[in-house]
Amino acid sequence: METEQFVIIGIVIALVIAVAAPFLASGNPDGLESAFFSIHEAKPFMGSELDEEAAGAAEEEAIATTGNDFSYEALMPDYTIPGLDKVGEVLAIVLGTVVMIALAYGIARVTARPDN
Repeated sequence: METEQFVIIGIVIALVIAVAAPFLASGNPDGLESAFFSIHEAKPFMGSELDEEAAGAAEEEAIATTGNDFSYEALMPDYTIPGLDKVGEVLAIVLGTVVMIALAYGIARVTARPDN
């Protein structure tokens, strides 16, 4: 198999995974944010019901403890394009995948040896 075919097959596989991911992903992810709110008793360890008041208090406590109040508005919060439901999730993940492939390609081109 030629290198070009191998790369194209890899890109196709990455895009298939990107399209399937929103339909296969858990609605209750177990990330750092979830663990933080569980530790501060703003949500149960197993579940997704968030106590907004307790969550706000936990965030204020973290800011007071660390002195770090940095925040930003994400371009595509929670891996979705707001207002588009599952289509927005698919588009956000596909867009992210394409951007990362383009970035990797660009870095490879810039760092390639001249004889290649």
